Amino acid sequence: MVGYSKLEVKGEWSSHSDQPTEVLVAFGSISLDIFDINGETIRQWAYSSIFLKNREASKSMFCPDLEETESLYIFDRDAVNHLMLLCNKTKRRKLSKFFPWLFIIVLFIVYSTFFSGYFRVFIEKIALSITSTEQEINLGNIMFSEISGVSYCDIKKTNEYIRSLDKNYLTTKSSDIELIIINQKEDRSILFPGGKLLVPYSILKKKNGAFVLAETTKFALEAIKNKKVIKKFFSKQRDKSLLIYVFGNFSKLSFDKDNGLFISSDGNTELLEESLNDNEWLSLKQLCKF
Repeated sequence: MVGYSKLEVKGEWSSHSDQPTEVLVAFGSISLDIFDINGETIRQWAYSSIFLKNREASKSMFCPDLEETESLYIFDRDAVNHLMLLCNKTKRRKLSKFFPWLFIIVLFIVYSTFFSGYFRVFIEKIALSITSTEQEINLGNIMFSEISGVSYCDIKKTNEYIRSLDKNYLTTKSSDIELIIINQKEDRSILFPGGKLLVPYSILKKKNGAFVLAETTKFALEAIKNKKVIKKFFSKQRDKSLLIYVFGNFSKLSFDKDNGLFISSDGNTELLEESLNDNEWLSLKQLCKF
């Protein structure tokens, strides 16, 4: 709709487990972004999967999947029409691209009988090529949500404090890293797709903990830059699940935390001059208490 220019509209979002919530709805380039009134992201819906469930004079209801696990009411009529236009346009584009990919995939399925190893590498490369930054973040969020029974520090306060420090490896230039200090026995850190870096609470008790954090973060940034995290994630998936993902459905993927990239560090880092000083380290420890 050429005449539509609003960046955000109000809506009402709900799921089976939550009460209806007033939200802000923004039209992204590839997805519909849903925020709470504080601006925190609640959901990201791909246009290709959204469908109109019910349309009334004053409001329209949309769902992100056929299972109708969530719903979103939009009250602005122009926004409703614009969303339907985006959804239909995305689905037509997706359908037009489907047949060439189908031919290629069928061709490789035939050859997979003789070259199964090559077929697996090919499918992983396809999965990597079709996964956007937003989708990586979504996969990482799902992996983190699958972790149960583990407490962690206040993510917002911890990251705001760390990014306020004048450290080259932790400034806002490294905003693709989200540090999460978790209370787990394992001494290794885990990096999820989308930049979620899970660091064990034991790091705060180490004498060289500031150096370990510096080295871990440096390694994590390099791993994200080189796509090591998402490559590791796809390499751990079953062939069938990965093939289904290529066709546009990620519900069969395994989101076990072991599919993340493990990082071990001894603190022998070359970033000694950039590590947190004693006062900064103490402040971080005070922010993170269980």
